[in-house]
Amino acid sequence: MKTVLLLAGLVALVAGGGLPPAVEVETKPVDQDFVVHQKKVFSLLHHIHQIDPDSEYYKIGHEYDIEANIGDYTNKKAVEEFLLYYKHYGFLPKGLIFSVFYENMREQAVALYHMFHYAKDFETFYKTAAWARVHMNEGMFVYSFSIAIIHRTDTSGLVLPAPYEIYPYFFVNSEVIQKLYVVKMKEGKLDPKLAPFYGIHVDGNVYTVYANYSGYDTWYNSEHKLSYFTEDIGLNTYYYYFHKSLPFWMKGDEFGWLKQRRGEIFYYFHQQLLARYYMERLTNGMGEIPEFSWNLPIKTGYYPSMSYLAGQPFTQRNDYFFLERPEYTEALQIIQNYESQFLEYVHEGQFKGYGDVHIDLKKADAINFVGNYWQSNPDAFNGEVPKHYNQYYEVIARVLLGGNPRPIDNQYVGLAALEKFQTSLRDPVFWQLYKRILFYFLHYKQYLEPYTQKELGFTGVKVNSLKVDKLVTFYDHFDFDATNAVYYKPEDLKQVPYAFRVRQPRLNHKAFDVKISVKSDVATEAVFKVFLAPKYDGNGNPISFEHNYMNFFELDGFVQKLVVGENDIVRNSKQFFVFKEDSIPSYEVNKMLDAGKVPKGMSEIFYDLPNRLMLPKGTKGGFPFQIFVIAYPYVPLETDNKFAKEFYLDNKPLGYPFDRPVSDFFYLQPNMYVEDVFVYHDGEDKANYYNIPGYTMHDNAVPKH
Repeated sequence: MKTVLLLAGLVALVAGGGLPPAVEVETKPVDQDFVVHQKKVFSLLHHIHQIDPDSEYYKIGHEYDIEANIGDYTNKKAVEEFLLYYKHYGFLPKGLIFSVFYENMREQAVALYHMFHYAKDFETFYKTAAWARVHMNEGMFVYSFSIAIIHRTDTSGLVLPAPYEIYPYFFVNSEVIQKLYVVKMKEGKLDPKLAPFYGIHVDGNVYTVYANYSGYDTWYNSEHKLSYFTEDIGLNTYYYYFHKSLPFWMKGDEFGWLKQRRGEIFYYFHQQLLARYYMERLTNGMGEIPEFSWNLPIKTGYYPSMSYLAGQPFTQRNDYFFLERPEYTEALQIIQNYESQFLEYVHEGQFKGYGDVHIDLKKADAINFVGNYWQSNPDAFNGEVPKHYNQYYEVIARVLLGGNPRPIDNQYVGLAALEKFQTSLRDPVFWQLYKRILFYFLHYKQYLEPYTQKELGFTGVKVNSLKVDKLVTFYDHFDFDATNAVYYKPEDLKQVPYAFRVRQPRLNHKAFDVKISVKSDVATEAVFKVFLAPKYDGNGNPISFEHNYMNFFELDGFVQKLVVGENDIVRNSKQFFVFKEDSIPSYEVNKMLDAGKVPKGMSEIFYDLPNRLMLPKGTKGGFPFQIFVIAYPYVPLETDNKFAKEFYLDNKPLGYPFDRPVSDFFYLQPNMYVEDVFVYHDGEDKANYYNIPGYTMHDNAVPKH
């Protein structure tokens, strides 16, 4: 593997905004077959709303006959079901909005995915994809095709373009897209004096538009203070890829070993996501994550400033949005029954349900069932899956809370942020919904026995000290390719005459070391885990471990050989286990392909959180947190599953030792250490102050610390 240096930006300064920094990208070598396959994948996802009649995929897709080649698929029944649907019922037409949260569209997307999945080899897969690219709805194609790329064996490691390159308008506000269209319609002929005022920089045929986050020009509620985080394209990509890796509708048999841990992964992912968001609220002086009731108006409104490519605006939800209306009665009954039934199961200590399922809810491994239940996935059942199983909870909740008007039929739907995985995190109610879901997980966990002192201990191993470098956050600039946001003439698709970039400030942090001093009486292998957690709650009160265990955010985990005597361990933040670097533009990947390599982070670990988001934004005076480290005996995970190795470090549950309620007394053992730290912020405190035009001059509420 090699590390190359990329300058992710332009060589100019605009109106107070700096250059994106040079970034190091770790690469891996690939063979020529991989290069050919990779370029085919890129061609299928380029300018997704336009068909290039001169392209290879168009010629293949126009001529390919699925029915005549049914023998080239390993599941004939799946092909027949797809063709029946296609010929007699019809699929979502091109140009219309696709959302997997509507049953009819979801069934179509799953049928299309099965076509990709059961293609016997890459050649058949590519021909099928080319056919679908030409004939199917664009959003549905991208959805099913990208999931197939992740889950097929012969496409493992192929790089998917970042979702914000495929659909830029799901990641930036409409005003940015409008500027791109203005430049395109004017053929790049801009007044050199006015362009910088409107946040447009020109460098040859590359046009860079500076983009603000939502809320820079309004003051509708305090949630906009977090837009730099909730609208971060890296964070939203992280969430998008988690769904692609473990879609809620997919049967666990396709995951192999991960089927037995699927529900646990669902819980852990969202617990970590909420813990990270909670810390961001604390440093901005916003306190606890609000709660809501299905029977009361939803206090927090959301006013997205985005539009779909065809011009349809995203649905807005006013403050104090009222759910108890006649058209929502049945949906509210279903969702409230779902919640109350779960509480009954927990209180009884068991679940007996459809398909002769019997789960003992007093056991720790029941977390897998609990996670499956709340994701409403097929693995919550045994054998035959009941019809409409996945209309429950999350699907209904997102549609209700999104505020979309009821569609007139199964094809014409509005667009709410909660109904797209690329945009869900932008809506403040998403976080409130998942706080509600995690409440039910924690209610189940209250019935589990806490770990004993012996289980948590590590005989002969003592952590003597924990030292952490100064923790400093800052904003830097990030460019991404938005060329796919505009239409081009057919003759320009081969080589577009204008390239478009969007530049945004993003949260980052200075690299830091964690130094652990350990004394061991034995030579052994140990697992070390490092967590970041709040020291005070939203009201400024100290939080005990007992009441704070659900807020511990895992920074790192690693296996270390210990020798008898003193062991000095140094971990740099760039090494941390559960993080990766941001994706790089497809045009840079293409350059790497010509050299026979690809970025490792986009090829192997695309579903990790960006490294730059590991720390919450600090304050000028430093915001207090605590770092916790634990050492315990290493027992390897007994599987070769590629996804398992990305989620699991060893045989312990995810999040161990904070995967169940804790006792403060047992968390003061020799193999553990807690250190108070402060997170500082360097430079401008408000992300939107970097960009133009029109800055708001409101100050954030002063944090409590």
